[in-house]
Amino acid sequence: MPRATKVSLLLLLFAAALSLRLELLFSHERGETLPRYIGTMQTLAGVVATDPDVRDASVRVNLAVKKINGAPASGVALVVLPRGTEAAYGDTLVVRGAITAPQPFLTDTGRVFDYPGYLRVQGVLAMMQNATVAAHIRGGWSLRGLLYSIKHAFEHSLERLLPPQDAALLEGIVLGERRGLPAALTTAFIIASLIHVVVLSGYNISIVADATLRALRFLPRTLGYGAGIALMVLFIVMTGAGSTSLRAGIMALIAIVARYLRRPALAMRSLAFAGALLVLWNPLVALFDPSFVLSMLATLGLIMLSPWVESKLPRILTVHPHVRSVAASTIAVQLYVLPALIYYTGVLSFVALPANILTLPLIPFAMLTGFIAGLLGLVHPLLGVVPALMSDLVLRWMMFVAQAAAALPLSHAVIPAFPAWVAVLIYVPLTLAARYAYLKFAATL
Repeated sequence: MPRATKVSLLLLLFAAALSLRLELLFSHERGETLPRYIGTMQTLAGVVATDPDVRDASVRVNLAVKKINGAPASGVALVVLPRGTEAAYGDTLVVRGAITAPQPFLTDTGRVFDYPGYLRVQGVLAMMQNATVAAHIRGGWSLRGLLYSIKHAFEHSLERLLPPQDAALLEGIVLGERRGLPAALTTAFIIASLIHVVVLSGYNISIVADATLRALRFLPRTLGYGAGIALMVLFIVMTGAGSTSLRAGIMALIAIVARYLRRPALAMRSLAFAGALLVLWNPLVALFDPSFVLSMLATLGLIMLSPWVESKLPRILTVHPHVRSVAASTIAVQLYVLPALIYYTGVLSFVALPANILTLPLIPFAMLTGFIAGLLGLVHPLLGVVPALMSDLVLRWMMFVAQAAAALPLSHAVIPAFPAWVAVLIYVPLTLAARYAYLKFAATL
């Protein structure tokens, strides 16, 4: 069968499966009873469906509602509880408050953030702000709950060893947690185009996968690779299984299997498989999850443009192979995600290249020493002091680079908002050019 025919057949099958999945999703949403109570005061009883999001002033939980005022009900509500409320995955809560609909809001750069769509990706169609807890029943044992407990114990270990801001940054790098980072520092990382480091991007996941396989080399080959796959799956679940980490995790698992079978991991096919799988699982990620869209585009740009960009770099950047690789990757990713990035954030960074070159080579060291510090700190804080200090040096360097880059005159520009169709239109010639560069470079190999 010709290759074009195979591709067309696969696209038709994907379109049919996607249509069926959307119909099932919309049918499920229409059947939920919770949205019918929006605008009223109610008592909800349900189970905490995810790891609670602990913030400075509140605790946010996704509550899978089982009853409303004692009557059977269905739906997921984002419940905002007072700071200090103890809640864990699997707990049963009875809460009371006003049920409201999520509302879009305006960002600092003038963009309207589709908050209802963002929550809809998580299955949340209603909120309860300023809720009060009427009853709290601890949940039973579960593997997911155990993984969250391990994560929290690791976080507490880091927080005993490092200053709050430094610990928050390390938790972001290792676990993808963004709580605890001051707003000003987060803004600096966005301007310096380093925010991908703090959100458990594909780069971080690849470091974890490589480190896991290296650590298991003492085992027989089949057992080592099997254990590596199992640990990667558990790590992704422990970190919340967000769409970005799932995409990166699927690709990492494909690469592990390919390495075990001694076959090259075809990056483009892996990306297409990971993206298709996630979109079929939850089609809403492609519409309402900016992190998923940017992650897919960044990886696509990395695959198609990075080799070509690296071949065109000036000699000053080709002295050291790692510097050349980081520079090429940064330029390729920035070029390809630029239209979507401007559409979502409105921020155009002019300091992304030097900031990434100065920080990315140090990320594996920060993750390794931070991981060792957290593990040793679980035994006793004094055991983790030395690796924590080593990791903290890198963390402080990263913060310095981000803040210094963001503070430079003309470090960035805020671009006026434009419609989504403009961004899509820009991607037509951009993708054709990227594909041409990819095929041209591949032909020279």
